[in-house]
Amino acid sequence: MEPISSELLLTKLQQWIGKNIYIHIEINPGGYFRNGKALLDRVHIKGHGSFRVFLELDQHQSIIHVDDLTHMSIADELVIVTGYDTYDRLARTLEISSRPFPI
Repeated sequence: MEPISSELLLTKLQQWIGKNIYIHIEINPGGYFRNGKALLDRVHIKGHGSFRVFLELDQHQSIIHVDDLTHMSIADELVIVTGYDTYDRLARTLEISSRPFPI
């Protein structure tokens, strides 16, 4: 994982606009969503140091917003964006893929 570069992250995610993506979100403690499939319409990344990622989905019928993100990993078919709490524990994860995640 490396610190988020909003330009690199935005460029990668924009490659999937108009295509179906699969989404995994995990918020610790207490939230988990895996293999949501949606058509990606728009991507917004806001912030400096700590970022907010907005995904507009399914012809602007749905929005996913995850905040306090600090680190990223980008591969051909997978983007992972994470955020850590004040104790350096993983607090939130947003994963976006062009393929379904294993269950």
